[in-house]
Amino acid sequence: MHEIPHEDYYKVKPLLQGEHIHPEILSVIEGNNPGWIFVDQLTAPKSALVWSQGIEGFYLIGDHTNQAFIQALDSYVTVHIVPRMKELGMEHFEVSGQHDEWNLETMFPSRKLYPFEQMVFKLLQKPKVMTNEIRTINLKTLGWENLDLKNIDFVHENIDLFWSSKEDFAEKGYGYAAVEGSEVMGVCYSSFVTQDTHAIGIETLPKYQKQGVGTHLATLVVEDVLANGFIPYWDCSLDNEASKKSALRLGFQQIHQYKCGAFTI
Repeated sequence: MHEIPHEDYYKVKPLLQGEHIHPEILSVIEGNNPGWIFVDQLTAPKSALVWSQGIEGFYLIGDHTNQAFIQALDSYVTVHIVPRMKELGMEHFEVSGQHDEWNLETMFPSRKLYPFEQMVFKLLQKPKVMTNEIRTINLKTLGWENLDLKNIDFVHENIDLFWSSKEDFAEKGYGYAAVEGSEVMGVCYSSFVTQDTHAIGIETLPKYQKQGVGTHLATLVVEDVLANGFIPYWDCSLDNEASKKSALRLGFQQIHQYKCGAFTI
């Protein structure tokens, strides 16, 4: 196995097969969001492992019957990938396949895999109007990062996790932060961006949860995404009831559900 250089990421795009293509993968391949890509061979890859920095998770794409890739993966992760993850402070390896034919147990025979599932929602029409008088800051406006607000680092951390730079986010993404007095309450933004889709990232500080902050911010971001000709996309874990309720409240519809596995590193 090899890590493919960034300028060659396009070589793995043909490996994206199936009815559902995750924007978390495609955004890395298209160069919009940061990540790593590991392949079976550099010249004409048949299978690949894609890491998305934003979700700190991995995706398997391409030929799920590629025995050379399958047999090399577990040891390659141990020797080459886990040390890099630990340098970033990560403690768990989370992975899913582009489709359910990827057998995660076979891929990682030396690991104790903990299964979980994710749900995917899309919105194809204007979101339901949410009446909530909350002061917001448009994160498309450069200069917000210099505002003297409590918890402004919370916004920085979210944007920096998913984007290579604030300038890159301002050029390609949309986002808003909610403010009460001089304190940030929450943030919502384009987390992953492809040619036609914007995934929605949303975080509300604990003391402001269950007050409609996240839903209000998501409404604003989704309106911007739709107005500019993109499709809003929402991905959350099966057991995240709060996130599911927010998506449905905004008018999102579930379109997909997929299996994942995780192990401690």
